[in-house]
Amino acid sequence: MAKSKKPARGKTPPRTTKPSRRRPAAPKTSASKAGLPAAGGPANLHALLIACDLYLPNLLDEGTYPNLGGCVRDVEHVEQFLRRRLGLSDKRLVKLTSTDAGGDEPRELPPSRPTYENMVAAFTKITDKAAKGDQVYLHYSGHGGRTPTIVPKLKGPKGLDEALVPIDIGSQSARYLRDVEIAKLLRTMVEKGLVVTVVLDCCHSGGAARAALRPETNMAVRGVNFVDSTRRPVESLVSTPEELAGGWGPPARGGEAGATRDLVAHAESLGYTLLAACRPNESAYEFAFEGTERNGALTYWLLNALQQLSPELTYRMVYDRILARVHSQFEKQTPLLQGDPDRVVFGTCALKPEFTTPVMSVAADG
Repeated sequence: MAKSKKPARGKTPPRTTKPSRRRPAAPKTSASKAGLPAAGGPANLHALLIACDLYLPNLLDEGTYPNLGGCVRDVEHVEQFLRRRLGLSDKRLVKLTSTDAGGDEPRELPPSRPTYENMVAAFTKITDKAAKGDQVYLHYSGHGGRTPTIVPKLKGPKGLDEALVPIDIGSQSARYLRDVEIAKLLRTMVEKGLVVTVVLDCCHSGGAARAALRPETNMAVRGVNFVDSTRRPVESLVSTPEELAGGWGPPARGGEAGATRDLVAHAESLGYTLLAACRPNESAYEFAFEGTERNGALTYWLLNALQQLSPELTYRMVYDRILARVHSQFEKQTPLLQGDPDRVVFGTCALKPEFTTPVMSVAADG
């Protein structure tokens, strides 16, 4: 029997399933037709990677954002994949991380930490550097939170903004990076002609979280079960309230908080592809899939699915694999896909879908 080729080895999370017998070839001609660069070749790819493991001490009226353990590892694995398979270079990478080194301060210097100001500046930097037609990949691993909206005329007086949580949120002067701001930043990218992919491995609302850390299972929840009502600056570094509201949708009826729409709902109309870890009322988990080191469930299974990267791999195919894997472990975490599901992963064209039924699980008796 001929020996099978060893699969490519890297530092991405180990697989828990049997590796494929052969690695799909990616001929230059086929890749070119799909807008996908050959593996290991140069690519007009820019990446913004944000990870928050250590949160500066914070004691809010409603609760606290505890430290996490797998976010920095998530983006390290993503970075390794992008460098190895798509030729991501240093000059096209912006990374903001907060590593837990065992103290009250992250290992990184202040300019490289995920604060509100640094995150907004990073979005702007990527947008300015990328040229029309370039690929932009955005990945966030950390806490997701909710807070009263800064656009009450749009969402209603009781409306909420879902947001990415900066590590200095314990300061009353700190600001969340809100869904309406992210939508405006992404819309600017799309209007410039950039091909944008967004991955948010966090709780968008935290509404279903019951405990941030579960030591007995080495599992954590990337969100909290409260709405932060701390009085914070309402001025946005992204745009004016009127411009933030533009394109977000019609005002909430009756000012009900339930009428608040989340960022995921806008991906398709705004022209980017978004993978979110869970529904707004669910939790996003990080878990020790191998040994004791945790990873976000979405990131772990995303990288697993991307091992088969080829000119025929679409976001719909990747999502189906992620959904099956995540649901097999966390029944109450449902990843979401919005945008163009039939676009080739890291490509520019769409492929006609093949209608199939994803297999979620197989009984032991067959």
